[in-house]
Amino acid sequence: MDTTIGSISESVIKAMRAANYMESTIGMYKRYFKGINDLSTDGIYNVELGLAYASVKINQKGRPYSSGVKVFRKRVIRIFDACLLTGVVDLALVRNSPAQPMPKSPELTEVLEDYASENKSRGLAIGTCDYYWRLAREYALFLESGEQAKGIGDADAASVLAFMSSITAKWHGTSSYHIASNFRPFLRFLKRDDLVDALKMVGAKRTHNIVSAIADDAENAVADACCRGLVPARDAAITLLALTTGMRACDIINLRIDDLNWRKMAISTVQQKTHNPLVVPMVAAVAEAMARYILDVRPNIDDDHVFLRSIAPYTSLRNHASVYEITRRVFASAGIKGVAGSRQLRHNAASKMLRSGTQLTVIAALLGHADPDSSEAYMEADTEHMRTCVLPLPKGARA
Repeated sequence: MDTTIGSISESVIKAMRAANYMESTIGMYKRYFKGINDLSTDGIYNVELGLAYASVKINQKGRPYSSGVKVFRKRVIRIFDACLLTGVVDLALVRNSPAQPMPKSPELTEVLEDYASENKSRGLAIGTCDYYWRLAREYALFLESGEQAKGIGDADAASVLAFMSSITAKWHGTSSYHIASNFRPFLRFLKRDDLVDALKMVGAKRTHNIVSAIADDAENAVADACCRGLVPARDAAITLLALTTGMRACDIINLRIDDLNWRKMAISTVQQKTHNPLVVPMVAAVAEAMARYILDVRPNIDDDHVFLRSIAPYTSLRNHASVYEITRRVFASAGIKGVAGSRQLRHNAASKMLRSGTQLTVIAALLGHADPDSSEAYMEADTEHMRTCVLPLPKGARA
């Protein structure tokens, strides 16, 4: 491979144009490429040159570079280094997350690696794998920080109870039930029934807040903004889909082009959370928004995810936070405040179905609940029907 800065720059620019980067963005990258070349003495790129370029903190005017410029310079160097080492231009974005502490014990580290591989092989959602692994890592660190460093084999019921007390205090605001339910898979992975039984002794109870339904006028305002083209086509399609079907954010992100059945006006997919098949109707407003996005806006690239990033690199949406930000913007554009997340849209869809007389078993099927009893939580928001269940006070009863 030609390792000159000019050759690598040309390869990167070619890849950017193939990924539909705007010429203005490519022009900005070119300035960084020129900066690398100006620092070189022979025009040849190597890792040492990249490190030297990334380490420069002050510009030619003697002013320190902004944090944004520093991050961008590191991104350019990462692209150059990958191209130098592999011969392939990798434009994927990398999130700058702070390094997380890891146990020093080789045994604990190996267990964590095996656990991560196991969860990945099961096809669990990325967010689920990350959360499971974080709790496992916290437990490993907790064991190692004890008065006597312990391995997994030495873990006992007392360590589980003490860890749960510690982590619930550390993760303030996260319910003990939520932590316990996500910590339990790790204990089962260890094949330690005694530790699983110890976790039951925590007595974590499931609680949830009542999520109110969205007012009809607010829902109509959002639908009007989506159907009249007042918001981007992709954002309109995602919001209407969540609003009418109650699909989980992870399933919306994972939708593929082949999942859309235009003849039957239905969407068929496999849920990431339960791995169960799911079929939901594609109402006219959703179908129109989908068609407008796919035919007129969606980048024509070799990726079969329905919804892609709106700017290059055009990859699938990363996680539920992406869907949250999209629905938040749509509701804000419609003049609605305090409503945003797919969880609230999911509750709203269920509440509206229940209010219209749809049976709980049907709601459970449309929402993809593995346990039909999970749908009973939506009855709490159906105040009109709940009033009919209230018994009158007996005569003579005091207020």
